[in-house]
Amino acid sequence: MDEIFTAEDIAIVQKSAHRRANTKCFRCKQKRVPCSYEFPKCSKCKRDSVECHAWIKGIKKPIPRSLPMYLEDRVASLEIELNKLKSHIVINDEEERSYTITKYASTPFLNSLSYSEKSDISDSFSLGYFKSSSLPSPFDQHLEPTKRGNMKVFIKDHPPVALESIPDNVIKIMMSNYMDFHLPQYPIISRPALTGILQKLLDNVESCSNFEKAIISITMAISAALITNRSEKSALSSSSALFSTMLSQILNITWESKMKKLQMTLLVAHYAFANPYAADVWHTLRDALRLCVDMGLHKEVESEVITVIDMDERRRLFMVCSGMLRHLSAVLRVKFPLPHSLISVEFPTIVDDNFITDTGIDYTAPQTKAAALHFYSFRLCETEVCEVLWHNKSIVVSIDDWIASMEQRVEDWYVKAEEFAEVKQLRFRLICKASLQIRLRRRTPRIPNPSKDSFVKLINAVAVHIDEYIRDAQNGQVSYLLMGVHYIEEAMINLLDVMWFGSDWIMDHFTLEYLSTKLQQCVYLIEKFSERWPDVRKSNMAQRLDGLREKVVSKLQKTENISEQV
Repeated sequence: MDEIFTAEDIAIVQKSAHRRANTKCFRCKQKRVPCSYEFPKCSKCKRDSVECHAWIKGIKKPIPRSLPMYLEDRVASLEIELNKLKSHIVINDEEERSYTITKYASTPFLNSLSYSEKSDISDSFSLGYFKSSSLPSPFDQHLEPTKRGNMKVFIKDHPPVALESIPDNVIKIMMSNYMDFHLPQYPIISRPALTGILQKLLDNVESCSNFEKAIISITMAISAALITNRSEKSALSSSSALFSTMLSQILNITWESKMKKLQMTLLVAHYAFANPYAADVWHTLRDALRLCVDMGLHKEVESEVITVIDMDERRRLFMVCSGMLRHLSAVLRVKFPLPHSLISVEFPTIVDDNFITDTGIDYTAPQTKAAALHFYSFRLCETEVCEVLWHNKSIVVSIDDWIASMEQRVEDWYVKAEEFAEVKQLRFRLICKASLQIRLRRRTPRIPNPSKDSFVKLINAVAVHIDEYIRDAQNGQVSYLLMGVHYIEEAMINLLDVMWFGSDWIMDHFTLEYLSTKLQQCVYLIEKFSERWPDVRKSNMAQRLDGLREKVVSKLQKTENISEQV
């Protein structure tokens, strides 16, 4: 019952005001058309060969017209699918239970993945994705809900652009940028598939489906948002208009393919990292993982069951989805939602998509997707750091040895990542390295009082972080704005913490001028970020942090004066 109703839904149904009979099914109600409301399917749902669900005022999702019939059909379909599984895959009882629970029951194995769609294919795209992402705590609580960005405001400020009005050479340049630099790091859709859609659009835009137009719009929006080099405002304006174009397309798509819906959801999440004012990245990725689990992408299947191309697509999409969500979960310091014991899927191949066919993979081909797998290895490190230091995961060595080992792993990752600079990939490798070094050396539930040596290393990592973002901000290249805001806020809060509680020793290692400058640079960056993310300005984040800066610097000035007098 949890997958159909929540406690709030049941309470609504029980209210007398909502017990009266309805005259429209959910689909007809959404489309605002007359409904025959025949049982078990109305005439329009029967004509279109889709499920016919009931609508109850106050509940935003469809429910079965007949709950007993729904449950009977569900049990029957589960039995059929389990028999198929048993004929193809040999799994022990524990694996069978895990697979059944996650793939077929949409189980609530943890609260952070509240189920937001019905378990079968939804014929609409969740509008809940299109509100601004959350700011770092506690500043998000300072922002009034009515002042938060939303789809209506976004489209009003950034009207859609007609794809046919964009010159072909501009489309080719933007798509080439996406496919050469971003697609290899986030391989959400294969290069051959994307190339085919692009050519179809260039030949005749009217021949393209809404999904194909949406794909081109969102990939160009990502490309424009990440080509920020001193022409930031112009690029972001174009990007926002293209995102609005994508919104206008997906609202008209009937999602008959969960795989396509997952691809679109991940592309929206990718864009949300660059423009968190346009979409809620946490909500989007949470539902993307739901789709992965519902399709069983977290489980490996035998090659005899599916084609090589389909298998690689399954692996690739799960890696991208789990990698993004691992990253976001670590930054927010929450557990990655899917238990490791339930994941058995292997890594996808790193060779170019053009060398993957139904007959096999040419492993001598160029390894154009190596950056994606290397990126994912860093996300695994982020997950481990979060689980060990914030959620007390058991380790077989001492905590000091574990930290030393993790620092070496991060250093090795960075050295390897340097090789990708030649192809202009993993550009934020130093920021990634510094961010994890900060999390290793800051106060955590596992280590509430780090040593002075750890704090010194923390400040050095914070300085690297700030310097990198200052350089990028001056060049107009802070592409992934969501992480910029969260990273700089975390860096400044930790620097303030060490300066305040370590005022008796910190100036033995750093000058007050140096520390004060780093704090001022953090405030400057937050102010710069607010130009692109209005919610940052509305929350008064920069002013609140600057107030803390003044208090901490004032305390250290007094300490410095006392030392000079002595």
